[in-house]
Amino acid sequence: MKRVSERELSGLGEAFDVAVRDEERAELRDQVNSMLADLDAIDNVPVTQGGIDVTDRSWSDPEDDPHNAFSVRCRVSPTGGDDGPLAGERVGVKDIIAVAGVPMECASEVMQGFVPGVDATVVRRMLDSGATITAKTNLDEFAGAPHGVTASDGPTTNPYDGDRLAGGSSSGSAVAVALDEVDIALGTDTGGSIRIPAAFCGLVGYKPTYGLVPLSGIIENTYTQDHVGPLSTSIEETARVLEAMAGVDPADPASLQAAGRSEYRVGGYVDAVEAPPSLDDLELGILEQGTGNGIDDEVTERTRETVDRLRDTGASVRRVSVDHFAYGKAIKNCLSFAEMAAHWRAGGAPYRRGGRVDPGFQVSLARRASAGSGELGTFYKSKLLAGAKLIRDLNGRPYTRAQLARERLRSEFDDALADVDAIVLPTVPSVAPRVEDAFEPEFDYARNTRAANVTRLPAVTLPNGAVDGLPVGLQLVGRAFEDDLLLSIAASIEPHLPQTSPE
Repeated sequence: MKRVSERELSGLGEAFDVAVRDEERAELRDQVNSMLADLDAIDNVPVTQGGIDVTDRSWSDPEDDPHNAFSVRCRVSPTGGDDGPLAGERVGVKDIIAVAGVPMECASEVMQGFVPGVDATVVRRMLDSGATITAKTNLDEFAGAPHGVTASDGPTTNPYDGDRLAGGSSSGSAVAVALDEVDIALGTDTGGSIRIPAAFCGLVGYKPTYGLVPLSGIIENTYTQDHVGPLSTSIEETARVLEAMAGVDPADPASLQAAGRSEYRVGGYVDAVEAPPSLDDLELGILEQGTGNGIDDEVTERTRETVDRLRDTGASVRRVSVDHFAYGKAIKNCLSFAEMAAHWRAGGAPYRRGGRVDPGFQVSLARRASAGSGELGTFYKSKLLAGAKLIRDLNGRPYTRAQLARERLRSEFDDALADVDAIVLPTVPSVAPRVEDAFEPEFDYARNTRAANVTRLPAVTLPNGAVDGLPVGLQLVGRAFEDDLLLSIAASIEPHLPQTSPE
């Protein structure tokens, strides 16, 4: 490691709020260099990066991509043989999830040309289950927006109407499934980024309980709220994918922490959807705060009609309340902005959360972030600067308060779920907006989705027909680690929902 100069020492001190006085500068320089002197030895320790032979992994730039759904087309063959539970399935992977030997550019100029050397855990598990990876799908830059318009190469548009948004940040994953370019796609969800595009594109989108599916090999956005899950056309397929991906991973502290909780359980998802409960046995809670101000009247009416149909078919329905539901936005953003800024400043190194991170990616991000932050889009850059303000000028107090507030919100959801099997509310407040209206301030994409990330509860969106030919989603929220129950409820409800498909 290069020795630290006195001038560099002053810069380091300013960046991390460590006072460096003139009279101690030389002493500090010598002590720091002494501390760093032995650290080069770390490069002599053999480390494993998966041992993956990527020579047979081919990829190419996308062609015939009118909705800008793809980052690259690729072919990564399964490792689990022809008899795996996902054998024959074509899978798209959001381009913030590592597939070794295939470019991962995170829809950002900053990461252009980066190729990871290690598969994300979920990718390895999909391949072991017989799936074939056929595409990396487009997204908002660094998965940092709900729109589907902030990618460096422009917006991803809706397959139902090319003048409208697909939603984000897992925009390409949704479009690829909706157009049958892939059978399944993997997305990530920090405030609704699976469920929003799934709802806009008429799909099933599933956000599991936090920690149930490992985050190893997935580029961090807001680590304490990040989730990975599938987008598909049915609950049955969703269950098969979750069965393949779920389970503890020693490389991911979130999954280790989840596995240590008394209510933790994993598996049984396919069995649950194959034998779902009768509607007569279901208690559904309609969230009072899920409609009203901020929700279009047509979406509210579409939801009400569906709930009435479920009631008429035998389900018991009652109203439930989460008093501080509206505060989810402030809680989520305090956490997100600070964690994003801290991750960026750390150059992707997991100083606090631990776990294993691909060294190639971490070093690449750190160097590129330092040299190329000017190439970031303004929306993502604004989030980083908001987080910097929270950390530096406000001393982290809003973040600390938000961590306490999230527990209050989780407790209120637990109370609401105590007497019902699932909470029901619209997924998004409107049909997909037009591209030119992407940043309209009155449209809160994540109004009804972000609370599940804050509370870390499982949530699923189901296609619930259409308004003016554009899809509407119905969202169900369940209890922590009762993902099997939530999926079985969704399987019971799914046949009673109106369907639509792109022309």
